[in-house]
Amino acid sequence: MLIKNVRTGLVPVHFFPILFISLIIIVFAACTAKITRPVIPKEIPPNEIPKFAFQQLKKQKSFQFHLNFKTDTPALIEAEFKGRVILPDQEERIGLWNRLGEKVAVDLKGIGDFQYEKKEGKWEIHPRGEESNILIQIERILVFSEFELKSKDSRQMVFNFKPNLIFLDPTQSKRMNGLLTLNNSNLLPIKITVSDSARTAFWEIQFSNFNRQNKISLPFTPKVIIQLVADSKIDNRTKTLLLDRFQQLGFQAKVKVYRSNLGPLLEVQLERDISETQLNLVTSQGKVEIYSGDWLEPKIIPDTQQVKYFQFKPVRLYELILTNQAIESASANLDQGPEPVLELSLKAKIKPTEKEKLLFLLLDDAIIGYTQVFENPLIDRLQFKAVGDATKTKTIAVIINSGMMKLPLKFLSKKEI
Repeated sequence: MLIKNVRTGLVPVHFFPILFISLIIIVFAACTAKITRPVIPKEIPPNEIPKFAFQQLKKQKSFQFHLNFKTDTPALIEAEFKGRVILPDQEERIGLWNRLGEKVAVDLKGIGDFQYEKKEGKWEIHPRGEESNILIQIERILVFSEFELKSKDSRQMVFNFKPNLIFLDPTQSKRMNGLLTLNNSNLLPIKITVSDSARTAFWEIQFSNFNRQNKISLPFTPKVIIQLVADSKIDNRTKTLLLDRFQQLGFQAKVKVYRSNLGPLLEVQLERDISETQLNLVTSQGKVEIYSGDWLEPKIIPDTQQVKYFQFKPVRLYELILTNQAIESASANLDQGPEPVLELSLKAKIKPTEKEKLLFLLLDDAIIGYTQVFENPLIDRLQFKAVGDATKTKTIAVIINSGMMKLPLKFLSKKEI
């Protein structure tokens, strides 16, 4: 049997089943999870492989899990959950708690520092705990336990370990043992079991479907409405950039654009409140400049536009060194001392022209930090001090990484719903 084709004439009808099968193969291949085989350092001892496996787990995009646990101390508690994790910090799980015979359904979603819990059909937002972050317990086992290789074949490796899940046995009166099973090919966990011999207390998790998920749908109930106004049309890039800034900082947000007598109006809906300081940063245009400069004596301040103030101290700016385009990325380093440090990685190395130089970091024409650069052949990283607390430093890093808006936005109002 033949079917008429407009361009080529007649096509055999058996062509269509072949085409259909080919499409299925293509779609299946596109959806197949890709897991790369890690290169294990030759010098790594067998008992250190589980730590390496945890790093391998964190490099994946997602996985699903099935969790069961039980304890009879101080009271009988049982639970079973099915869930999925989107790396690096999203999780959702549904399941059932059984406390002293009372069964309670659980529906949890976690992201960043917050979690959502469904109660009586409504979502509540709370600070995040371990109940919505399975990675904390997995890390506690894989990184902080002592392992011994029990067996190994072409498919898997099995380890014995002494567990440290205190909540299973708060009195430490039981003899608990642990078994870890890893896939021998990709070093991803297959199963972790912790229990006593009578299984009066146990914790067991099974892993599956690596890299087959890419999104968790989070609930959204607006609590705060912020209105910003612009001098000209607000394009899609501005909306996307602003939304991305909020989301990177852990805020669930939605943005809308309206017309008003004051000009184009951009409305931001947030699920929780935001401080005025952080809001001013997130909605800033994001113009970054780095100048050479010097501190000035308060009594000797020349009348020039190149004099600005930072923390009530006058600063004279000399030469513009770098702008947004020269910055590869920004990050908040919280381990350099009592105060956070803002680190900037540059796209190209620069060479200081003097033995010692002060550089000042400006955001939208205001100084927000400084660094001292000594004579060095080439520099591709700058660390700015006095930027602010951890929240402010992280926020500024997000702004720099997101890029600069085409037009400035002016704050109009903020109200709680």
